Amino acid sequence: MLINIIAIIIGINFNLLWYKQIFADKKKISKNNLENLLILLKSWFKTNNQINIKKKNAIFVPMKFKIIFSFILVVFLWSCNQNKIIISGEIEHCDNSYLVLMQILPQKIVMIDTVLFLNGKFSHYIKSEEVGVYLLQFSDDVFLSFIANSGDKLIFSGDAANILKTYNIQGNEETELLIETRRKLDQIYQQTELLSKEFVRYTDNDDFDSIKKIDSAYTALFDTHKAYLADFIRSHPDKLASLMAFYQALGRNAFFSVEEDRELLEVIYVALSKKYPNSIYVKDLAEKLEE
Repeated sequence: MLINIIAIIIGINFNLLWYKQIFADKKKISKNNLENLLILLKSWFKTNNQINIKKKNAIFVPMKFKIIFSFILVVFLWSCNQNKIIISGEIEHCDNSYLVLMQILPQKIVMIDTVLFLNGKFSHYIKSEEVGVYLLQFSDDVFLSFIANSGDKLIFSGDAANILKTYNIQGNEETELLIETRRKLDQIYQQTELLSKEFVRYTDNDDFDSIKKIDSAYTALFDTHKAYLADFIRSHPDKLASLMAFYQALGRNAFFSVEEDRELLEVIYVALSKKYPNSIYVKDLAEKLEE
């Protein structure tokens, strides 16, 4: 019977005059499951008692109830997409049968699920009520990081043959900013690797003047990237990407520290606490600043 009703009412335009009447039940619909939705619909039909069966195997629903049912159905479908993050994508030249999904928490990284990967494509949803920082693992040493909030839909693309240079994630500003800072750091890594090779070569030849030049070049790269990160944070203080930027490091050398760069960290905290007051990342940041 429900299928017949749905078939009848799909395509009916909504009437704004009836929205006000059923808005009182919107929260109830969004929080309950399909069974409760059906119970609610039965109560509507029973109370008004205006559905008439005029022919055998045929159901005639008054326009009023078509409108009501259509709106409730849309609200229910809308509620199904709340409290979840949808990730999907297509990665070329990847032979994996699954990917590993992890979440970066303030004090640890936890595995939360595996993502089925077939024919170079995947689609998955993450249960979430708050913004979070996640990792999608492709191999032992290849991870793609992203930031997502409830209701976000992120689309991944790239080539597994060189995933770190070719990947892209579309769907929200937080992740786009995170990718920007990650790629800037990758550029610094590439330049420091070249310096490291030169350092080894000059060390073997006891060429101390060249070693000093390499050391100065490394310091200049480090300071340049640190200045970039500071500007980035001050330009986007209310983004989790800025908090991640604060904790970036070049090898074992962190660009910032809570003790020496407390003022910059407080800028992030003030902005994030307004935007994400219930976030576990904001609460952890508050504890760090209180120490």
